Amino acid sequence: MSATAFVLGNGESRRGIKINKLKQHGKVWACNGVFRTEEPDILIAVDPKMIKEICETTYPETHTVWSNYNHQYEKLPMAKHINFFKPSLGWSSGPTGLKQAADEGFKEIYILGFDYQGHPRGGNKNSFSFNNVFKDSRNYKKSTDEATFYGNWMNQTKKVLQDNPDKNFYRVVRFDGFKPHDLEFNSNFKHIDIEDFISKFKLM
Repeated sequence: MSATAFVLGNGESRRGIKINKLKQHGKVWACNGVFRTEEPDILIAVDPKMIKEICETTYPETHTVWSNYNHQYEKLPMAKHINFFKPSLGWSSGPTGLKQAADEGFKEIYILGFDYQGHPRGGNKNSFSFNNVFKDSRNYKKSTDEATFYGNWMNQTKKVLQDNPDKNFYRVVRFDGFKPHDLEFNSNFKHIDIEDFISKFKLM
């Protein structure tokens, strides 16, 4: 088993990174709408609306999908192919994937598209528009909508870092990206620039 895992959220900072190239270097977890265009090793989707969309296709029949159980899914024929967490974490999809990668024992885990913060609106430091590669599509907010508050997502990420002091986590960001200090307090965590990441794994 490769020692490396990649966990992808859908923040726009990861735009242009191709999952099939990452799979040459380790195991890839990704979330939600990514199944529309790419095939990670593990797809995590905990939103019932997204599970419904996924189950309208044959994707679960041929790919590994994980979610939290919901009795509504019994109405969806394709749901029989989905793996359910026992017990359900109640976490967001991205941090759930991060926890699963850590639980599987990967020693180097690269985090992409965990942008947390939205796009600043004009000069207003307290207003951010929605940041997601799938914005303006089915089951996602519009690009003009207010960004979702990232507090729970951040706390869930921190919990994974704190529970796995023997593993190294690298959050890939663009040079001007949001770098929350809360994460940097963990000695097993570093921010790395996306250009350095691309060079390291020869993703050009």
